[in-house]
Amino acid sequence: MAQSRFLDQTLLTVAKLAEHALFSEFYARKKGLLQSLDLRVKLASFLALIVLVSLLHSLAALWLAYGAALVLARLSRVPLGFFQKRIWLFMPLFSAAVVLPAIFNVVTPGQPLVVLARFAHPHAWGPYTIPAELTITRQGLGGAAVFVSRVAASVAWAVLLTVTSRWSDIFSGLRALRVPRIFVVTMSMTERYLFVFLRLIQDMYRARKSRTIMPLSAAAGRSWVASRVGVTFTKSMEMSEDIYQAMLSRGFHGDFPTVNRYRCTRNDYLWLALSLTGGIGLILLERRFWS
Repeated sequence: MAQSRFLDQTLLTVAKLAEHALFSEFYARKKGLLQSLDLRVKLASFLALIVLVSLLHSLAALWLAYGAALVLARLSRVPLGFFQKRIWLFMPLFSAAVVLPAIFNVVTPGQPLVVLARFAHPHAWGPYTIPAELTITRQGLGGAAVFVSRVAASVAWAVLLTVTSRWSDIFSGLRALRVPRIFVVTMSMTERYLFVFLRLIQDMYRARKSRTIMPLSAAAGRSWVASRVGVTFTKSMEMSEDIYQAMLSRGFHGDFPTVNRYRCTRNDYLWLALSLTGGIGLILLERRFWS
């Protein structure tokens, strides 16, 4: 039963992934502030803002950048609950787990805040030395907080771009900005057929479940999952070859033609000026008051 519940939860997770992607397309079609911008301007400005966020070093400046992303999400008619789930679901929490050792005095010496353990004497462990007191240091905690905040702010701006833009528009905007063709085509094909293979995985699981009377043992379940991984890989190779041959037969020459015709308006230039001015102003503000 535990194995069955595990597979059921896996299928549910796969379905939710597709659902979240569809919701992103739904919000990208709404009439909001960021949805109305030219894709070239939006891509260039968001890339610049993410680079500027990576240059910030204070918590106050980083959380101001994060707050600005929340305000823009609200102005773009993206629900804040949905938006923040997309931000905190994986990357910042993963970065917090990665940076966790840095809060201890073993990695980052400094002023102790909390004493976790006391030993009779220091211990040498290869190139590392464990001091007599294992503590959480102010410097280590501050550095970890800055790192997680920087990741959260960067992810917020990246998610804001993808939520307010359709993937097909992003790919055509990248081509308009002269991004290498092979990169854009590969990403476009990956996005198009990701959901095909998600549906294939769901169909295989439903077919197995509909033909099963007694629950499988844990070993049989693992064997089935391993075999489906191999089947999916084989089908992906066969499908890629069939799709490529079909594309060639229809006149494919290495690029997808786009019907989008971009034209910058006064609002686009105004957004570009305000976003760059705000980002540079935030860096100067940090240097002046929070450095």
